[in-house]
Amino acid sequence: MNTMDNSQHGEHGREQDPVIEVTGLTHRFGRRAVLRGIDMRVPRGSVTALLGRNGEGKTTLLRLLTGWLRPRPGRVRVLGLDPARRGPDVRRIVGYVPDRLDVPRWMRVADWLRFLEPFYPTWSRDEETALCERLDLDPRAKVTTLSKGQRAKHALIAALAHRPELLLLDEPFAGLDPIVRHEVLTAILGHLREEGRTVLVVTHSIADVERIADRVVLMEQGRIRLDADLEEIQRSAVRLSVTLEDADVIWSPPGAPATERTGADVVLTYLDFHPAYERALHADAKVAAVHRLDRDLEDVFRAAAGSATTNATHEEVQPCAV
Repeated sequence: MNTMDNSQHGEHGREQDPVIEVTGLTHRFGRRAVLRGIDMRVPRGSVTALLGRNGEGKTTLLRLLTGWLRPRPGRVRVLGLDPARRGPDVRRIVGYVPDRLDVPRWMRVADWLRFLEPFYPTWSRDEETALCERLDLDPRAKVTTLSKGQRAKHALIAALAHRPELLLLDEPFAGLDPIVRHEVLTAILGHLREEGRTVLVVTHSIADVERIADRVVLMEQGRIRLDADLEEIQRSAVRLSVTLEDADVIWSPPGAPATERTGADVVLTYLDFHPAYERALHADAKVAAVHRLDRDLEDVFRAAAGSATTNATHEEVQPCAV
């Protein structure tokens, strides 16, 4: 993790300070550890995708960031505030769209927005109107008549009408029609990026990541396995297909990549590739052929999630020299 100089002041310092800063964050439900010593920094103005399987603690992390849960132990700061002590203050300045939003069915779209407005000192009726128009949502519509896509739009408008510096999204687009999904992503996140606001979005969609994110955080078994700029991942990740001379040979590749082996055929996924690895493979007497594969982000993220297991396996066998 890159560290930043806390002595910075003024506007320049504000730009450099992370919007979210998490250190040593652990959380348990009973005896089950959901988060295990997480460290994470989300830069101001970034759109960060938070990835991971169901049950990995992503929703728990968002609830800790908004003060609905207390870390034990660990340190959390959101826009410079401690959510555990100042939860209401954090929630007033952060936009949060949970994975499920229950709105009384008798209400109209505008009724729910009027209910929320007093809780947010910075609520803007002009912003609310502009969002309804941008997302083509009728404020007079009854909640019971809204489609799934319209309900997602309603939740986003409620989270954005007070112009938060930080928007937290917990799978807000899951199950949406692809056309509606693209419409919402383009309209909302493009708007936020233009204004330099920060977004942390939980998603399972690699297509969404490629379309909207500039950073990726990947969680696995309650830990962060990958935390990097998307451009850096795309630049440094390489997949290779290797054919061995003998299907039964004991062999380990250089650089400890994630490895998928079926007999003599091996697929290597490097998260931080170096050309020396490829040269070593070509020079290895046990290797018959080496070919580069098209980069697939889903395979890269799966490799990152399994990196701990893969690295443990590679420790058992001496890798060929680089």
